[in-house]
Amino acid sequence: MSKFHGLIITGGHGFQEKPFFEMFDSFENFSYDAVVFPEAFEKLTPQAAKPYNALIFYDMWPEITPKQQADFLDILRQGKGIVSLHHTIISYRNWEEYPNIIGGRYSPQPQRRDGVEIPAGTFKHGVQFIVNIADPNHPVTQGLQDFEIVDETYKNFWVSKDVPVLLMTEHPDSGPIIGWTNHYENSRIVYIQLGHDELAYENKSYRRLVHQAICWVAG
Repeated sequence: MSKFHGLIITGGHGFQEKPFFEMFDSFENFSYDAVVFPEAFEKLTPQAAKPYNALIFYDMWPEITPKQQADFLDILRQGKGIVSLHHTIISYRNWEEYPNIIGGRYSPQPQRRDGVEIPAGTFKHGVQFIVNIADPNHPVTQGLQDFEIVDETYKNFWVSKDVPVLLMTEHPDSGPIIGWTNHYENSRIVYIQLGHDELAYENKSYRRLVHQAICWVAG
């Protein structure tokens, strides 16, 4: 019997499915269902989400209706844990509140947040860089040391000044903050910028991060 049961949500962006799901298959005490947008919205209601301890988002879905937004907020009021990975920071571009929920926003166009003009976001594939553990005492990063990864980087994205930072990097092709926690309504939330392809999915430190993030948000 798995300790935690999660819902993995994808859609709107292609990815290497086999190694991605193999990563989750490797996690102890964890089972999951997987859904793809737009059908995933049927699971993202307060009633349909009840069986899950955590919702793991790996989507880049562009639009969300007012009713779907309301359902999402009701799920957060239930206290459902959220793990948001990689390109989810670009999702739901028509929903102004979404960046406040996950604590950040990447935009392909310039954006203004906290009174600051942020240039259009940029990205680069196949970058080899060091991930620095900013808070080694947090349950999500417990037992981890700084590690090397080959992954896609994002630059020029907004990060809320209020989020507790977990991960940083000094690489010039990346924004400095690449992982954090947030609380919204009654939910624990983790965002991890890493995770573009199998080079990340098969990285032992990345796997541990994602697994421990699920365990923490699930409570």
